[in-house]
Amino acid sequence: MNVSYRILNKTLYVATLLVSILTAGCGGSGTTTATPATSGAVSVTPAALMASVSSAVSNPLNIARSLGGWDWVSFAGNFGAMLTSITYTLDMQKITYQSVGADGLSHTMTGLLILPRAISGDRPSVPILMYQHGTEPFRLYSPSQYLLHMDRPADYPEVMVAAAIAASGYAVAMADYEGLGDNTSPQPYVNGAVLARQVIDMLRASRDKIAAASSPCSWNNQLFLMGYSEGGYVTMTTTRELQLRYATEFTVTAAAALSGPHDLSGTMRALMLSNSTSKAPYFLPFLLTGYNYSYGGQSSIFNAASALGSPFNSTIPPLFTGSTSSDKISEAMGMSFSPVSLIVPKSVLTTTFIDLLTTDTAPGSAYSFLRQNDSFRDPQNGGTTWRPMVPVRMYHHQSDELVPFDNSQVAFDAFSSVGGKRHGGTGPGVELVRETVSLSFNLSDPTKTVHLGAAFPELSNGWNWLNSFKK
Repeated sequence: MNVSYRILNKTLYVATLLVSILTAGCGGSGTTTATPATSGAVSVTPAALMASVSSAVSNPLNIARSLGGWDWVSFAGNFGAMLTSITYTLDMQKITYQSVGADGLSHTMTGLLILPRAISGDRPSVPILMYQHGTEPFRLYSPSQYLLHMDRPADYPEVMVAAAIAASGYAVAMADYEGLGDNTSPQPYVNGAVLARQVIDMLRASRDKIAAASSPCSWNNQLFLMGYSEGGYVTMTTTRELQLRYATEFTVTAAAALSGPHDLSGTMRALMLSNSTSKAPYFLPFLLTGYNYSYGGQSSIFNAASALGSPFNSTIPPLFTGSTSSDKISEAMGMSFSPVSLIVPKSVLTTTFIDLLTTDTAPGSAYSFLRQNDSFRDPQNGGTTWRPMVPVRMYHHQSDELVPFDNSQVAFDAFSSVGGKRHGGTGPGVELVRETVSLSFNLSDPTKTVHLGAAFPELSNGWNWLNSFKK
């Protein structure tokens, strides 16, 4: 496939497209209007939310997340019309619940729950969609934090997607994950079993909230999962845990795992050891920090003192406490946005750690910890490939440079080898779809990547597929 890149006047085009979608719906004031609702929720009109997005993205100075490369033209085209719905208003609320952290202790965690409230006054029966967000080191950008920063919708692109889906008649729940929201622990980044457990506990808390008499909707017992990037990975591991260990409590209707780093021990390890430069090198020390938190009691291999070279072993770890954005972490590693100067991510590693990651595959090695977290393996069954017995679809852009397509190909091949390939219809099993969307930006821009440029189209495709199962 040929991927086309064209330079656009993004500010003018985004503003024009968003306004045209908004005026084709029910209008809005250009700001998000939130009013108190029941049970600590705030009520948001989808059209007002769309107007708020339009206002924010028409002024680049208001988009603190421009370095992330989210394509708001694509958002308008894929989700804008859904936010002009006149069927529902949205009740948004922070959910506080208990779950187990990577340290094995009970933690108070948070997430965002978005419920549709029918304008007609009826109490609709709707599916639950568990939406798993992507890689995020900055606590301010946690889903639940949107309720404190509703004047900055462009800082919360995935919350905007979740709101659009909720406006079509879904209860959408987003776990912040450990280390985000109100929780101040380190993040267990790409620790599949731990994050899955926390999502499932968020599901339980959301189910109970929806069951309350004050809820604007009820649950129709359909359960969907969707996520992009790390969220695609967590979607897969959560689907695994729900199928293998929570089947008496929950039944997954369908799951869309989008552009996830499923093959940590193979494809992603090769990327970590690559001599190529990256536009998002922060992912590598993020993984080290997360695994040192998760497995520090078993091994010292991920400890910054031995894995990161000087001065990075002292300057980088404090940046993963939730108070620093991803671009600032990349800059601390030596990357520059102005003038543009990319770095090789492994340049911050010690040669000892690089050698171990390259050659050591014994139990207790860095490779072995990555392998037990491959999303297509079951760590409780010797790391063997599990067989999905529910409909699962993976979308992945074949030109993705941050989370390469081979992550999904390797996972799909592994599932196929144990009879997990889906053969069409509505039956169980896994499908893999190559995303072919053309991307409308200049790829030489260091703030733009195929990975995030393809996010909104893939999320739209994933949701449309999930929606085909909706009752």
